[in-house]
Amino acid sequence: MNKLTFHQKLMGLLLIHFIILVYTFSVKFSIPMFILGMVIAKIFNAVGNEVALHRLWCHKSFKTDKWKEYLLHCFAVPLLYGTSITYTGVHRQHHAYADTDKDPHITRPWWKVVFYVRNEKYAIENKFVSDLVRQPEHKWLHKHYFQINLLILLLFILIFGIQLTGWLLSYMIIHNFIAAGLVNVLGHRPEYGTRPFDTRDNSSNNTFLKWFTWNEGYHNNHHNNAGSYTYVVEKGQFDFPAIIIEKFFKNE
Repeated sequence: MNKLTFHQKLMGLLLIHFIILVYTFSVKFSIPMFILGMVIAKIFNAVGNEVALHRLWCHKSFKTDKWKEYLLHCFAVPLLYGTSITYTGVHRQHHAYADTDKDPHITRPWWKVVFYVRNEKYAIENKFVSDLVRQPEHKWLHKHYFQINLLILLLFILIFGIQLTGWLLSYMIIHNFIAAGLVNVLGHRPEYGTRPFDTRDNSSNNTFLKWFTWNEGYHNNHHNNAGSYTYVVEKGQFDFPAIIIEKFFKNE
C-alpha cells in the first residue's frame, strides 16, 4: 500500500478540522465566540502566514533575530498552510511562473482553488527551497509537521473539549484556508479588480480581499515588488502585517 502524500495528509487534517467546526456550529452557535474566532484567525494569518511564511521565509523581505523566527514558527505551524519548506517552494514557484502551466496556484476554475486542487503539471524545483533545507529548524519542522499538528489538536481537545477546540483552533484553520483560496482566485482576476502596475501576470488589487484579509487585497502591488515587506505604495493604504513587522520583528 502506497504511503499518503504530503498533500493527502494535509487534506485529511483539514477535513478533521472542518468536521469539528461543523459540529461546533451545529451544537451551539455563538456570536461572541464567532468574533473571537475571527480575531484569532486574523492574528495567526497576519503573523504566521504573512509575516513569517510569506514575507520572511519566501521573499526574505526583512531580517529578524533568530529567537523571533522560532516564535514565528509557533504561529505558522498551526495554520496548516504547509511547512515553511513546502509553502516557500510552492509560493516562490508561483512568482516565477505566475499564471502559466507551471504555476501551482491555479486560478481557474474557481472551485479547484477553493477546494485546494493542485495544478498537476507542476513539481517544486529544488532550487526554490535550497536555502531553507540547509537550516536545521526548518528541516526538523518539515519532518515532524503532522505529528506536531496532531499533538496540538489532541491537546486542545483534552484541555478545552471538542466545542471550544472548534472555536479556538478549527475555526482559525478553516477560515484562513478559505481566505487563502479567495486570494488565489480573486487576486488573479483583473476583471474583478484593478492593476496599477503592468506586471507580466494577471495579479490585481481587489477591494473585497483588502477588507477580508486586512492586506492581501493589494495583490498587484505585491507582485510588482515581491521583495518589499509592505504592500503600501500610496497614502491611505493599510497593511496590518507590515505594521507588525515594523513594530516587532524587523531589525534596523
